[in-house]
Order: sequence, then structure tokens, then C-alpha cells
Amino acid sequence: MELKKLSLFNECFGQVEGNVQKLDNSPLSQLNAQSLKYETKVPQLEYMCLMMENIVLTKKLKGNVYAGFQKFSRAKNVLDRFQAMTEYSNVHIFGENDAVMDSKDGINYIELPPNSELMREWFLIIDSPTFKSMMVAYDMEGFGVHEVEEGRKFKGVKTSSPRVIQHATNLLAPYIKVTVKG
Repeated sequence: MELKKLSLFNECFGQVEGNVQKLDNSPLSQLNAQSLKYETKVPQLEYMCLMMENIVLTKKLKGNVYAGFQKFSRAKNVLDRFQAMTEYSNVHIFGENDAVMDSKDGINYIELPPNSELMREWFLIIDSPTFKSMMVAYDMEGFGVHEVEEGRKFKGVKTSSPRVIQHATNLLAPYIKVTVKG
């Protein structure tokens, strides 16, 4: 599939069972669910990602980490965490090339083509032999709609299904150009 047309949300949303839940003001236990379809805002997505990132860092997971921030500039606030993950895992960040990134920091940056479907998606996929988890969310409004960006609305899925995660990583694999860490 051409990168411009690739949508992890469209490819994976229907593969996760359950009804869409509104996650605003939900308990943390709900955000930690193994499988979940949701509508929510930025803070809840940040929490889900933070928990997944912490597992990579604390368990020193070897494997692949795929992240989509819509724009490279959106990754700047958490770049130190992703750079720390490169000690154990291959880290791949997809986004619009709107900021200068350090090509020697151990992260594989994949520039999205203009008007790419993935520019509307925020995703994090952890794919290791001992742990698999994925969060993908579609930006229902886009940038510049809210005065405070944390109010942006997303619809998505979180899953630990090896089948769904394998499907997502197979879709991303043609755009990855690094060697696997042993």
C-alpha cells in the first residue's frame, strides 16, 4: 500500500471487538484495558502512551517501537524517552517533516508525504517477543481548531492482540530501513 494512502486507523479499528467508549474522566484502570475502542482527548492518549513507553523502558524490551505523532514537532516533548528506548529497541517515528530531527540520535524518522492519511493519526505500537501493545487514534478535528490543543478529539483503539499488531506492523514494514537490534 502506498504510504500516502496508509491508515492504521482504517485498517485496525474494525479488527478490535467492542463498542466505542467515551474516555473523558474515565478511571485509569479503563485506560489500561487490554482491548478498547474509544473516543477521547489528548490527555488520555498521552497517558496510554506513557504507560506503554514505561514498559519498554523498565522491562528493557528488545523489538520494534513504531510511533506516529502526525508531525515531527509533536515528538519533541518526549524525544528523550524515545531516544532512551533505542538502547533496547528499534524506534521508528512517522510524521510530517515540520521540524529538524537529529538523524544520529538512533531513531529512524520516516517522513510522511503531503496529505498523507497518517497525518491525521496518532499511534504507538510496541512489538517485542515478550510484549505487544498498540494504540492508534484518528484526529477527528485536526490542528488549530482548539485554543488549547489538549482539547482535540480522537477516535481509536487500544489492543494487545498479536494478530492486529502483526497486521499493523506488516503495513509499516515496507517503510522501515534499519537493521534489527539483537
